[in-house]
Order: sequence, then C-alpha cells, then structure tokens
Amino acid sequence: MGESGLGSAVPGEVKREFVLAKCSYFVDVQLWPLRRILDPEIWLSNFAESEKAHALQLLHSFLYFNQLLIDQLFWAAVQSLSRRVYVSQALGENALGGWRSFIDRLIVTRVMGERPSDVDSGFLFQRMARQVLGLAESQILSPNETLSKILSDGSRPVLFVDDFAGSGRQFLATWFRRQLQGGTGPTSFAEFAARTDGQFFYCPLICTQHGYNRITGQCLEVVVSPAHILSPQYSAVVPDSLVWPESMRESGPEFIHAASRRAGIPDASWRGFSGLGLTLAFVHSVPDATLPIFHWEENGWHPLIKRT
Repeated sequence: MGESGLGSAVPGEVKREFVLAKCSYFVDVQLWPLRRILDPEIWLSNFAESEKAHALQLLHSFLYFNQLLIDQLFWAAVQSLSRRVYVSQALGENALGGWRSFIDRLIVTRVMGERPSDVDSGFLFQRMARQVLGLAESQILSPNETLSKILSDGSRPVLFVDDFAGSGRQFLATWFRRQLQGGTGPTSFAEFAARTDGQFFYCPLICTQHGYNRITGQCLEVVVSPAHILSPQYSAVVPDSLVWPESMRESGPEFIHAASRRAGIPDASWRGFSGLGLTLAFVHSVPDATLPIFHWEENGWHPLIKRT
C-alpha cells in the first residue's frame, strides 16, 4: 500500500471467540508463530474480567510480520525507488536498463543507532539485500566503509536499510555521525551530501509519520521510501486512535496505563519509546515504540511476545 498506510477503518468492539479464532487461524496459516513464541491466551490471563473487552481490542489490533511478509515488504520498498530514480525516463528498454544500472552500482548500508550494537537489525537487512535483491557481497558495506567508497566515487547511490523508523533518531544519528576517514579527517554522510550531488535513499519497512517528517525535514538530500507509513492514529494512546472503537477512545489509554502500572512498567515508558504507543512486532524484534504491555515479563506478567 506504500505511503497510503495500512488502512484507516475505525474498528468496532470485538468478541473473545472472534479474536482467538483469528489468532488460531494466523498460527494455522503460519502468519503467526507457535504459542511458545506468541501466546494470546496466556497474555489475556493478565487481565481482570472487567478489563477483558479492552484487552481483546488491543490484541485484535496487534500486527505481527513474519519473514515472508518482511521479504515482500523489503522488496516492495526497494522496488518503489524505480519510480523515483527514473521517473523522468521514457518507458521501455532505456528505463529498464537504467534501473539495472542503478541496482548494479548500489551500495547498501545499515542504520546504526546512537549506541551501535552487533545485534542492530540493520545487519539482518543487509543480508536480505543479498538474498532478496541478489546484490553482490561487494555492494554490502558498513556505514564507515560506505563513506570511504563514496568519497572516492561519488556516483555510487547509497541505500540505508532497516526494519522500522519510529522517532527517526537512529537514522539521524547515522546520517550526522562524523566518522574518521584516512587522509581526509572525520566527515559524515550529511557533510558529504551537502557538497555533492550524491544519491541517498532510506527504505525502512515501516515508518511512522512522525519519523518520516523528522527525517525528511532534517535530511533534505535523502529520499525516504518505506513500504508503509503509519499515521499518528495507529498509536493506541492518542485521542483519535484507530486501535479503539469510538466507545473506547477515552478509556483505552486509561486501561493501558492502569494495566502497565500493575505490571510494574515505569510511568515514563508505558506508552513505548517517544510515546508512540504502537501495536506491532517483527519475527526478529519488537520495536521500542511498541507498547511494553505486549512484551513485559517482570512481576509475574505474561508477555504476548518475548523480545529477542
């Protein structure tokens, strides 16, 4: 669906039988993993009877992306660049040849957060660039190696990959981080892009509207092209949330806060990172912006999904 988002229908209240049947179906068709990894019923056992309607609604809104969906989203996000890169070219062999040349020259690098780690999801998506896009090993470089490469050959387009952009902070940290380059001193992607005509692209699978606006506002040289952009209404803690039916719009966030406090989740973080209050997870990770109530494991709380 690209930048149109994941849909915008306001939900109605749901019943337990319907939600659990849907969850079981997702397991049967392998969209969701086995219950030892993602267990709806044990998660529902956290809640009092008076809370069950809200818990079911929150479970109904939960989005889980397995590897097959991730591969397809990654492919779609990168393919969408063809419209942006060669939109001015005539249809036919010239356009096709231009796209092939772009892919052959492309450098794929990862997004590194403010505290780079060997478990950053960017590593996974660099591997996917080889497996899904068929790129050569020589085209998959670290951010520092990428800077070195484009300093010597500024014609090479650069693609940053990752699974999720919530607040945009991790991409901004990667873009503006100054890295030591032999013979030229430290520089950053931002400094290089400001003085050249280089091509830079960022294709996260999912990007919030907040993150998209922040990145495009501060990184004018970067084309941001996610598979999906989530509007602010995908948060479970905003007044006009799509997570809740009209009858729960006010009580829904209150329910999350009360249950989170009972679980021992700190008041500063019950909404998730940057207060984004999302309801999604990937097979390989649960974003910090997702509500902690889904993955919390302390004080006897049973998680819906465990963080890895």
